[in-house]
Amino acid sequence: MRYLNKIIFINSASVTYTEIELNGNVHLIGTQGVGKSTLLRAILFFYSANKSKLGIPKEKRGFDDYYFQYQNSYIVYEVVKNNIPFCVLAYKTSGKVAFRFFDSAYKSALFLDQNNRAYENWDKIRDNFGRNINYTSLVNSYEDYRRIIYGDNKGLKANFRKYAIVESKQYQNIPRTIQNVFLNSNLEAKFIKDTIIKSLNEEEFDIDIENYSKVHLRDFESQINDIKIWFKTNKKGQIVVRKQADSVVEKHRLYNFLNREKRELTYKLAYKIDCIENEKPSLISKETAEKLTLKELDKQRDNLSGTHKNREQKIISGIDHLKKELYKAKEKQEEYINKNITEIIKKVANKSTLLKENNALKDEKSLLTSKFTEVKGKYDALIKQVENQQQEFTNIQNAQINTINSDFTTQKNKVTETYKALIDQIHTDNKEDIDKVNSNLKLIVDEEQKIKIKKSSLKHQTFFKEEIESCEKEKINLNKLISDAQINIKKDKNLTENTRKEWDLEKQSVENYHKIKIDKANENIQKLSDETTKIKHKITQSKSSLYGWLNDHYPNWENTIGKVIDEDVLFTNALNPRITNKENTTFFGVELNLNALKSRVKTVKDYEKEISDFSSQINGIQKNIQQLHQDKQHNLQKLKKKFGKKLNALNDAVSENEYIIQQTEQKLKKNTIELKEWIDKSKNQKAKLFQELEVNLEKLAFKKATTEQQLETIKKGVKRKITLKEKERNAKIENLENEKSNSINHLKTAISERKTDAEERIKNLKTKQLKELDTKGADTERLEIIDRRLSTISNDLKYIENNEWLVFEYKKDKRELFDKVPQLKIEKTRLEKKKNTIEESHKIEMQKMNAKYLQQEGVVKSIVEKLKQFDTDLGGFETFKKSEVYLSVQHYFSDEIKEFDNLETATSIIIELNNKHWKSIQSFKELQQATNVFTGNFNENNIFKFNVKLNTDSDYLNFSSDLKEFIEEDKINEFEKRVNERFASIIRLIGRETTELNSKEAEIEKVIKKINNDFVSKNFVQAIKEMEMRTKESSNPIVKILIRIKEFNDNNSFDLGETNLFTSSDTNSKNQKAIDLLKKLIEEIDKTKSKILTLSESFDLEFKIIENDNDSGWVEKLSNVGSEGTDILVKTMINILLLNVFKEGASRQFKDFKLHCMMDEIGRLHPTNVKGILRFANERNILLINGSPTSQNATDYKYTFKLSKQQSKTDTKKYVTKINRLVKVTQTA
Repeated sequence: MRYLNKIIFINSASVTYTEIELNGNVHLIGTQGVGKSTLLRAILFFYSANKSKLGIPKEKRGFDDYYFQYQNSYIVYEVVKNNIPFCVLAYKTSGKVAFRFFDSAYKSALFLDQNNRAYENWDKIRDNFGRNINYTSLVNSYEDYRRIIYGDNKGLKANFRKYAIVESKQYQNIPRTIQNVFLNSNLEAKFIKDTIIKSLNEEEFDIDIENYSKVHLRDFESQINDIKIWFKTNKKGQIVVRKQADSVVEKHRLYNFLNREKRELTYKLAYKIDCIENEKPSLISKETAEKLTLKELDKQRDNLSGTHKNREQKIISGIDHLKKELYKAKEKQEEYINKNITEIIKKVANKSTLLKENNALKDEKSLLTSKFTEVKGKYDALIKQVENQQQEFTNIQNAQINTINSDFTTQKNKVTETYKALIDQIHTDNKEDIDKVNSNLKLIVDEEQKIKIKKSSLKHQTFFKEEIESCEKEKINLNKLISDAQINIKKDKNLTENTRKEWDLEKQSVENYHKIKIDKANENIQKLSDETTKIKHKITQSKSSLYGWLNDHYPNWENTIGKVIDEDVLFTNALNPRITNKENTTFFGVELNLNALKSRVKTVKDYEKEISDFSSQINGIQKNIQQLHQDKQHNLQKLKKKFGKKLNALNDAVSENEYIIQQTEQKLKKNTIELKEWIDKSKNQKAKLFQELEVNLEKLAFKKATTEQQLETIKKGVKRKITLKEKERNAKIENLENEKSNSINHLKTAISERKTDAEERIKNLKTKQLKELDTKGADTERLEIIDRRLSTISNDLKYIENNEWLVFEYKKDKRELFDKVPQLKIEKTRLEKKKNTIEESHKIEMQKMNAKYLQQEGVVKSIVEKLKQFDTDLGGFETFKKSEVYLSVQHYFSDEIKEFDNLETATSIIIELNNKHWKSIQSFKELQQATNVFTGNFNENNIFKFNVKLNTDSDYLNFSSDLKEFIEEDKINEFEKRVNERFASIIRLIGRETTELNSKEAEIEKVIKKINNDFVSKNFVQAIKEMEMRTKESSNPIVKILIRIKEFNDNNSFDLGETNLFTSSDTNSKNQKAIDLLKKLIEEIDKTKSKILTLSESFDLEFKIIENDNDSGWVEKLSNVGSEGTDILVKTMINILLLNVFKEGASRQFKDFKLHCMMDEIGRLHPTNVKGILRFANERNILLINGSPTSQNATDYKYTFKLSKQQSKTDTKKYVTKINRLVKVTQTA
């Protein structure tokens, strides 16, 4: 067995802690407001898990906030399954109540600490479970919870399947029934029906009867013969007459449109010619002035070119001069190089050394050849000479070294100054470029800032504001024009309608007047004809009737019988007269004196005379009728003329305003397009400018980067040039230093070598001195060396003498030309750059000047072309004035001239005007033809009063105007409405909704049958011997009519909505039947106060109860069964049986489970009946729970709990519910 065994409240609702056993019938006692309903709702939540269907009033706190107001608020449901308990824990997480299942009986120690305080959260409870108690994951979905509890295992995890108390996929009726039984405490049969219905389906279907239409139907018009032609189709399926009518209306509109276009074009032409005549003189003056401006610009352009050529020529001359100087320097340098000038310079620089060496050698030779007396004196002199020569040579070389150092310093300073000047020149030459680039960079930055400011201000700027405002203003004016025209049309149409009504009234008055006269005359004619017929009949019957018999058999009868007999008797055939006694003058036994009476008998001649008189009277009356018809037609024609003028004027006004609307709407469309174009143009212009500004910013960014790069390039160029010059300077200084070092080294080497030679010489002299002292001979070897050296020096001096002039020339050229080459190159570069700058500047100026010239040339051409067009327009207008078209529109030229915008040329307007004229003529011919074709369908007495005899142009125009009104107002629809099915959609809707309303009938019948059978099988309530329920057709009149309409819809669904003037009379009668049904439905809806029709109203529920010996028979109300206690008892039994039906039907295989049913009404039953009803429920495995103020039969329940309120110990303002178990009955419930 499976059942809910216990419910435990922990800090839930107003209960601090309580455990309530539920494994038997439970009785809750206590005064109102102590919490009985609170406890019952918590039990209901176990079964339904539907917070919105717990019966909590809207003004009170919701389920979550009331039952789980604290973090440690819990409700624990202990369930027993096959004697093994498990629990369902409900607590609030993330603001919503969720569930967990755990495999254990309830133990307070799992949820309460040693101080009996509930654990603060699930984590602590989970820790308290330890490893021995298994628990599931959190179940957030109430749908999943219900599927777990009721065993709908599809899609559920395997570990949830063991917690089912029922094993059913069709469990939904169980929680719904428990819920509805608890919430529905009313004893009326309607509420019992509602319980059954809501147990079958949560969402009850109903019909909103307020939405049904209450439109009344219109009858057919009596005359429809002429209207049928409006629906007659040809073989192609076309309605010919409608097509013809549309053609007439279309031709009429086209004709009016063309005439209005002619008028509009004439106004445009008049305005255009007026503009030309006013504008032409000023345009001629403007042409002269603009041509002079063009000539002046041409002259300025020539002057600009001349000035540029002069400036450019001076620079070119300077560049050519520099090129010649550089070429000359190059040629001379090559010439000097070819002559090996470097070697020559070296040799010439050694001249003084050679001269001194030459003198020294000559002196030595002289000494060597002189005769010394003493060897020692001689060698001492020689040694002294060598030392002197060495010292002198050294002095000379040192002096030369000093000269070289001095020259080096001078040349170095000169080179430094020269290159400093060149570097300064480079700075000077590039300063202008750097300043220019810096200036450009500043301009770019300024421009960039301006663009950014522009971009910022552009956001709030509206482009083409004047044009947009102009368009909007024009739009307002056009709308006003349309509105005014529509008001005028409405006004004129109202006047037309009123005039027509007035005309109809007067026409009706004339027709009525003459009809009365004619009817009276016809009545007189009929009377006279009837009298004539009677007389003729009498004459015809005169031979065979009593009248003829008397003439033949009873002489002088006129003065006897004739005075008293009725004419009808005289002319009767079946009297069979005979004479009985001629002498008897009595009248049926009465004798009369007939002398006082005149004879009443007329002869045949008298009758024939009467016939002739009657005939004359009839002829006279007929003539009067003819005259009345003539008078009627005359009066109607007068009315037609009277009202026709008014209507024509009004129709013309309507047409005029329609044309205004048509033209204005075209202008409005054009204006809308133009406004949209201006707005789009404004947006596009703004976007374009945004884009342009963005592009400009990008360009400026690029330009800025380029300029910065250009500045950097220039600076790098300057630096590179300076570096090059510095390198050149350093190279030259290095060369000078090398030359100096080489020269000094050479001189020092010479000194060193000479010193070595001198020392060697002295050594040799001393050696020779010693030898000569021995031999006393001359030094021939030395003399030979001296001679060879003197010869070499002599050759070198001759070479120096021959080339010394070349060195002088080279130094002069170097000073005057070669040293200036770098400066010349810089100057050449500067001039070339200046030339390029001037050319670029001239190019920009020429572009600006050419642009001005071209712009001015365009202005002049525009004026010339405009004047040429003016002449063409004026010539064309003069030709036009001689044409037929001009005569047709000439009167419009006398009207006030209207202004127009953006007009085309007068020639174009004239061409268009000619086209409109000939088109209007052709259009009128087509209108006549179309009208004649249309009127051929009708006779003179047609019901539409169409005039079919049209002669003048105005007749055709008036007819087409009237037909246009007829079509536009869809007057034919007045005749069509009678045969159109107007209620098809309502019939179908009612049929569909009624079908749906009755769709639950079989299910309800099935449930009621099961309830009846269940009662018979197990009844332990002694007071109720028999109970049975049944359904019957609804007594609700609206339902009855709905069912009839549904049946009609089912039988005629294919015919609905398709009837018209051509359907059969049988179909029309069906439609009439539907209309009658709907009228009855509307009447009943008007009577009822209900706005909706519920499912429970679709059938009646009857009860048959046998209470003791009292048989209620079939009754609709439980109150008719017996006492109030009996009513409650019966309702309780029905609820239990209903729950049991769904309980038993939940699963075919598994039925071993118990459910709880909560009904407070049980407390109002007699104790004997309470015991019976408890057993009645328990035998069906249903446990009852109810509440009442007191307990009178505690032993009938397994548990009796007393609920009371007491003041909270922690909060004196708060009261908590205290629950005490008073009784526990140990026997099985």
